[in-house]
Amino acid sequence: MKLGRALGCSLLFGAVAACGQAGPEPLGRESQAIYNGYPSGVEDDGVLKLASINASGVTNYCTGSLVAPNVVLTARHCVANLSEAPFTCTDAGELTADSKGGRFGALIDPAEIKFYVGAAFSEPLAALGAKIFATQTPTICRNDLAVVVLDRELTDVPLLKIRIDRGNQRGEVLRAVGYGETEDAMLGVRRAKDGLIVNKVGASQFRPDGDPIPPRTFLTLGPALCEGDSGGPALTADGAVTGVYSQLVGTCSSPSARQYFTQVAPFADEILTPAFELAGYQPLVEGGGTGEGGAGGDASTIEPESGGAEAGGAASSAGGGENSNAGTADAANTPPPPEKGGCRCATPATPRSGSVDRLAVALMLGIVGYAVSRRRRRSGERVA
Repeated sequence: MKLGRALGCSLLFGAVAACGQAGPEPLGRESQAIYNGYPSGVEDDGVLKLASINASGVTNYCTGSLVAPNVVLTARHCVANLSEAPFTCTDAGELTADSKGGRFGALIDPAEIKFYVGAAFSEPLAALGAKIFATQTPTICRNDLAVVVLDRELTDVPLLKIRIDRGNQRGEVLRAVGYGETEDAMLGVRRAKDGLIVNKVGASQFRPDGDPIPPRTFLTLGPALCEGDSGGPALTADGAVTGVYSQLVGTCSSPSARQYFTQVAPFADEILTPAFELAGYQPLVEGGGTGEGGAGGDASTIEPESGGAEAGGAASSAGGGENSNAGTADAANTPPPPEKGGCRCATPATPRSGSVDRLAVALMLGIVGYAVSRRRRRSGERVA
């Protein structure tokens, strides 16, 4: 079965835009994020703002999780070039023949990926990317996960644990954190939301007979996340990252919105292990082992790997690129996402060489422009 409508990205100078999966209802522009959420406090400072500049010079704003002093977990589409033309995913996780976009290109130059610590709209630059580890999925329709090793260690920043020994269960209650657009059209301020309930869980090595959704994913229903929340964590009751926000079917504010997360545990060997080896650390894991220090512990709770590569190398010496991907998700062996697509990244156009201040100014102008256009459209939705 094909999706009823195509999805795609639109990039507007000075305005916030995003690519969104068309759902069973008209795709309007009245977007909400961390809908009915609350301000995220300093305990969530391990959730970072991410800004990546793609090959076209466009800045995508996403969210990531600091899982070691120099390791960030996020979505693949936040750190890769993605063709922006409209596209449609089948329920097998493949692009339809008439899709013009939706295909991943090379990974973004790690030096063009910037990270910011703190909940406020404008925070100082904290680190740059040095190396990207990502799935080898060819399209956005499946396996949307990546890890970035940073060019430096972030000290005095709480670290997040990771669930790596098991998948998810229906009925599990999770917490989401991200920098996405809010109900008042604000973007770039960190917020959180409790009470996300896992509705369906796809097949994986932890659950051979999964629900009829993409393998290695889980689904929550209702308004929760939106543009700018891409790559953000779904956190367990123990504070461990169990999923990375990927895609949406429907509008961000719709009661029938379908929120898709990529599970973390199925990618532990292919993606997490080589990233932590390069970084020189072991992960804090949920429920014991190195993770017994608890969620949100400082860097001193992680012991460096005795044989690990030295962390903090320059981006040019540990660069990304398509050939540097850590392998996962062979298309023949991994049948993925029905009704799954639409990166939830915010994409105001900014110059490749822009400074941190210029990025902040461009984003503010985008928010103002978006708020004005949003008010003009309040009288009704339009079909995408």
